[in-house]
Amino acid sequence: MSWRRGGSERRRPPSAPADRRLLRRASIVVAVQTGIAVALVIGVIIALVYSISGQERVSATEHKLQDKAANAAEYVPAAPDGSRLVVDGLPNGCTDEDAWAVADDLGPGSTRVELCDTPFLMYVDDSGDARTVAATNFVEQQEETERLARLSILVGAVGVLAAAGLGWLVARRAVRPLGDALASQRRFVAEASHELRTPLAILHTRAQLLQRRPSTDDDQRQEIDQLVDDARVLNDIVNDLLLSAEMQFRPEARQPVDLARVAKEVKDSFSATADEAGIDLVVDTVPTDHHVVTGVPSALRRAVAALVDNAMDHVSRGGTITLGLSGADGTVRISVIDDGDGLDPEVAAQLTQRFRRGATGNGNGHHPRLGLGLALVDEIVHAHDGTLTIDGRPGQGATVTLTFPAA
Repeated sequence: MSWRRGGSERRRPPSAPADRRLLRRASIVVAVQTGIAVALVIGVIIALVYSISGQERVSATEHKLQDKAANAAEYVPAAPDGSRLVVDGLPNGCTDEDAWAVADDLGPGSTRVELCDTPFLMYVDDSGDARTVAATNFVEQQEETERLARLSILVGAVGVLAAAGLGWLVARRAVRPLGDALASQRRFVAEASHELRTPLAILHTRAQLLQRRPSTDDDQRQEIDQLVDDARVLNDIVNDLLLSAEMQFRPEARQPVDLARVAKEVKDSFSATADEAGIDLVVDTVPTDHHVVTGVPSALRRAVAALVDNAMDHVSRGGTITLGLSGADGTVRISVIDDGDGLDPEVAAQLTQRFRRGATGNGNGHHPRLGLGLALVDEIVHAHDGTLTIDGRPGQGATVTLTFPAA
């Protein structure tokens, strides 16, 4: 993070594509969660308003019908048996006889009924010497309630969209400092790793020169050998960290890469180690197939080498490690298949986390397991728009497959 000369404006470090995807995903999650929460609240409010409004309309209509029934003599004359019927909004083709036919089946009180296929609210009063019935057409009240419901839903939908948009804006502003921190962290790792490479390379070289000198002290010789191994491990870690940072900040340095050639180069680099461990390392590919992808050659070689190194640490003498290549449907796959210890499928997804290690191996690999290899492979694969899958069973070997878009 730097400061511009002559002013106080701070220059924001560029975020890596993976970081931008992570922050964008976080903003989307916040926006969706905000929208869902607001939708639930608005839904409850709409349901309460709809329910209370409907009950109030029914209650107000019931009071009007009760008044009409109490004062029915002012509206209609009595029938021969003394009963009275007061009906408002009777549909065309519907008669008082139809209303009486419906009222005959009702008890005292208010009831919602269908009269001539039209909703009515009917009130029956049997408290006097004769039955009094008051009824009103309930279509208008029902339509008004439905309009209120539709308007509430429309306003609620607008509110949910507005809340989601506001959540997106707030989330973007909230995660922006996190993006700056991630970018600064990755830049620091890249710069620190780059600065450490030269002194570590010198240290490793001097340790190797010291190892070549004759010595009669066995303890001293053992310490020197350990010093060489430790320097190599530390150098590999720094190179991995630098490569990871380069994957994030230098995506433009890409070119066509033949994975079949990468597999052969990795096989050649591990041939001496494999022979010493008694492991058969083979490449299985069809020469006529197309295995070219677009990427960074050194990164792809490092990814495949890390998988072979990991497999060698879990294969016993006499075992086999196969580098299999295939291509179909616009993709190229390279698989590292071994017949070693295998792994538990439940922990396979956790092995790509930094400093997460599986079962202890047999020591055939180049260096002790620090839990960085598969995490780096996963970063390289995602930086190349690919996918990493791990499959295996305890005692039945393991298969790690890298899938990339074909060039």
